Amino acid sequence: MQIQLSFFLFVYLIFIAVFLFYTFFNLYHILKFGFVSLWAYLITFAYIGATVVALFVSYLYIAEIDWSTSFELFQAYSPTI
Repeated sequence: MQIQLSFFLFVYLIFIAVFLFYTFFNLYHILKFGFVSLWAYLITFAYIGATVVALFVSYLYIAEIDWSTSFELFQAYSPTI
């Protein structure tokens, strides 16, 4: 059974979509209902900055991969004596 690497890309993109939904949901609540202080804003912007950096680094690594490559998931086992 062969699987293309693009399957893992789609799984990763679903994970990123869930992560971004959760992030925007939390950022909305932090900015709307959170404590209005300098620390709240600094931590929020640090979180956004770290997220952007992580997504950019992830993109740099993902862009180098040939996603049309496939590999054998379960190879037939043939013992040699």
